[in-house]
Amino acid sequence: MPPIQVFIAENNPEFRELLRQQLRLAPDLEVIGEAPDGRQTIAAAGRLAPDVITLDLDLPGMTGLEVLQVVRWCSPKTKIIILSRHEREETILEALNQGAMGYIVKGEEINLAKAIRAVHQGEMWVKRRVLSRAIEDLVRLANLTFPATGGEPALA
Repeated sequence: MPPIQVFIAENNPEFRELLRQQLRLAPDLEVIGEAPDGRQTIAAAGRLAPDVITLDLDLPGMTGLEVLQVVRWCSPKTKIIILSRHEREETILEALNQGAMGYIVKGEEINLAKAIRAVHQGEMWVKRRVLSRAIEDLVRLANLTFPATGGEPALA
């Protein structure tokens, strides 16, 4: 089975190196490139079509959420894990709503290789409390769209 191709989008060169070293330890992962800003990330995503991108939200030139939208358009099979210092639930939910498959807050003790494998297989990777909130939002939306009417869903 070919290795999972990973691209690192991170503006901090020391943190980028740390990620690269961590991912090198996993024989089933291959770092195929990296970029310090949004424009280079978009260009590389279109050219390389990596399996997974780890994406910082604080890239120079464009926000990570802007990059996320463009990458989802130019490389639709690429899965994206946000790797950011922003830990507000609203920010996390916004990233997930825009198509991120994972969200990791920098400094959390997680197994990045495990997160990449899970996202590559189509799973979401977020904190349980954030996932619970996202499910509550979906249930609330479903109840607004299909209010209880004696068993039959109402048409919107």
